[in-house]
Amino acid sequence: MENDGPRLFISYRREDSVAYAGRLYDHLSEHFGADRVFMDIGQIAPGDDFVAILDARIKASDVVIALISREWLTAHNEQGRRLDQPDDFVRYELAAALKQGKRLIPVLVGGATMPDAKELPAAIGALARHQAHELDDTRFQFDLDALIRSIEHRPSLLGQFAQLMNSERWRKWRRVTAGSVALLMAFFAWVQLFDALGIDTRLESYTMALGDLIASVPVSKDIVIVSFDQKSEARLGSFGPGWRREHARVVDWLVDAGARAIVFDVYFEQSSAADGELVAAISRARQRGTRVIVGVNRLIDQQPAAIPGLAGATDTWGLLCVGGRLGYASVAPIAALRLAAASTLEKPRVDPVTGKFSAIGTLAAGGMTLAVDDRIRELTVVSDAGKVLWQGPLQPARTRADRSGQVRNDCPLLADGDLVAAMLIRLAPIQAWREPPRRFDYEQISGPAATIASGQFAGKIILIGDGRTGSDQFQVLRGLGSEWRHGVELHADMVNNLLEGVHVRGLDPLLQWLLMVAMAAAGGGLRLFRPAMRPLGRRLLLAASLLLYLALTVLIYAGHGLLFNSAYHIGAFLLSYWLLGKLTAATVATSD
Repeated sequence: MENDGPRLFISYRREDSVAYAGRLYDHLSEHFGADRVFMDIGQIAPGDDFVAILDARIKASDVVIALISREWLTAHNEQGRRLDQPDDFVRYELAAALKQGKRLIPVLVGGATMPDAKELPAAIGALARHQAHELDDTRFQFDLDALIRSIEHRPSLLGQFAQLMNSERWRKWRRVTAGSVALLMAFFAWVQLFDALGIDTRLESYTMALGDLIASVPVSKDIVIVSFDQKSEARLGSFGPGWRREHARVVDWLVDAGARAIVFDVYFEQSSAADGELVAAISRARQRGTRVIVGVNRLIDQQPAAIPGLAGATDTWGLLCVGGRLGYASVAPIAALRLAAASTLEKPRVDPVTGKFSAIGTLAAGGMTLAVDDRIRELTVVSDAGKVLWQGPLQPARTRADRSGQVRNDCPLLADGDLVAAMLIRLAPIQAWREPPRRFDYEQISGPAATIASGQFAGKIILIGDGRTGSDQFQVLRGLGSEWRHGVELHADMVNNLLEGVHVRGLDPLLQWLLMVAMAAAGGGLRLFRPAMRPLGRRLLLAASLLLYLALTVLIYAGHGLLFNSAYHIGAFLLSYWLLGKLTAATVATSD
C-alpha cells in the first residue's frame, strides 16, 4: 500500500545542529517512512545540482521543519552574519518555503528562543510569525510525539485526556482520586519503594524475557569473536604477558584475512620481552587500513596504563567495563566524561569536560564522536559517517560498598564525579556468538592447525577476548532462565545493539507520570463500570484488563525497546480501583 503521509523537509545548519537533525531525521523516518523525509546528508548524490535538488524537494514537501539552535541567528563567517548572505542555504531554503506557502514549523533545540522579525533578513522575516515547537533534551520523546501529532493534525494527548475526564461518571472523583493516586505512585517511584521490594525489577524482567521470546534481537553479520581458551593455554602456558608474541601473530593473521577492525577485550600493562613484536604488528595493521582498539583498565597521570609504545601504535583505547545488571537487563557504560574541578570552572572560557572515554564496543561500532548537550545531561554517539548510533542520559559514576563495608569500584578507570552514559544491552541468542561463522578460537587463527583463509574476515569487526571456562564470566538473564556469558560476548552484544539500532530505554519521566494518571483513571473507571456486575465477573474483568496492559507493554518492548515502570502503573490502577470501591460502598451505606 502506498504511503500517503506528509512529505517533510528538514532545514538545519550543519555547524551547530547536525546531531539534533540526525536524531530528528531518524525518528521521523521511522514514523513516516524514509522516503517521506528529506535531509541533505546522504540524499544528494555526487554530481547532482544541489540547488535544483533543494528546490524540487521543498516544492514536493508538505511541511518544512526549520531547526533553530542558540547559534542559528548569529552564525558568522568571514563575510559577516550567515543569514544576511543571499547564498546562505539555510536562508535560501526558508525563503523558498515561505514563498511557496509551505507549512513551516520552527523547531527550537538546545535551549534556543524564537527570533523576532526585526532580527531576521526581510526575505525570511515572516518566519517570526510561525508558531514554534520546542524539543527539550530532558523530555525529547514527549516533545517529539507532540511534534508528530501536530504534523498529522491530531489532537494532543492532553486534550484527549481532558475529554475523558469531563464525562459525567468521572466528575465526582476526578479532582482527587486519579491525581492523588498518581502523585502517590510518583512518590513511591521517587523513593524506589517497589524497586526495594524487588517488584518493579521482577516485572521489567518478565517483560523483557517475554519480549525476547516474541522477537529475538537481529544479529549483525559483521561481528566475529576470536577467543583464547584452555586449548591455547595447553600450547602457550598460562595466559599473561608471555602471550604477546601470539597476540602479534593473531593480529597479522586477522589483517591478512581482511579484518576491518580488531578490538582487544584485554589490557596490556605488564611488560614482556615480546612487547615490541605486538606493537609492531599493530602498527603494520594500521598501515594496511585495519583499525586496532585496545582496552585500558586505569590511567596514570591522565594517560592510559599500557606497555611502552602501545598507545601510539593503536588507533585508540577504550573502557573495558561491562557486565553489570539492572534486573533482567545487562548494563554497560557506553562512554564517560570527566569534568573539570569546581575551582577551574570559575575561570572564563574553561570547557567543563576535560576528558571523554568511549567503551571499546562503542569504538568498534564506529562511534568516534561524543557530542554533549549544553547542560551536560545527555550524550550523543555519532559515527564517523555522521549517523547517530546512540543517545541517552548521563549519570554520575559512583563507587559502591559491598556487604562487608569494603568500597568496590567495578570500573577502575572511572572516578567519583565522572558522568557515565550506560546502555541496557539486549542480548542476542548465545548460540549466535558461540558457533561459526561468528566464533573462532586462537588455535583456528594462529595455531599449528590454523584454518583461516586470506580474505575470510573481509570487512568484519573482530573482538578478541577470554573464552576460558570460569574466567571473565557474568551471569545474565535470558528468556525465563539465566546463563553465563563471557565479557567478550557481552561486548559483542553491545556492538550488535549499536550496529543494528537496538536501543532499550525507559519512557520520559513526564510520560511515565501521565501514564500513572491514565492507569489510575482506568482503574477508577473500571470500578464504576456497571455497578450491578457480579463480583466474579468484575474480578475477571480486572484480571483481563491487567493482562491486556502487560501484553501491550511486552509488545511495545519487543517492537520498540521501550520499558514501562509497570509496577507503578499497575499500583496506580489497583489503588484507584480499590479506593473507588470503598468510596462507592460508603456512598451506598450513607444512602441506606
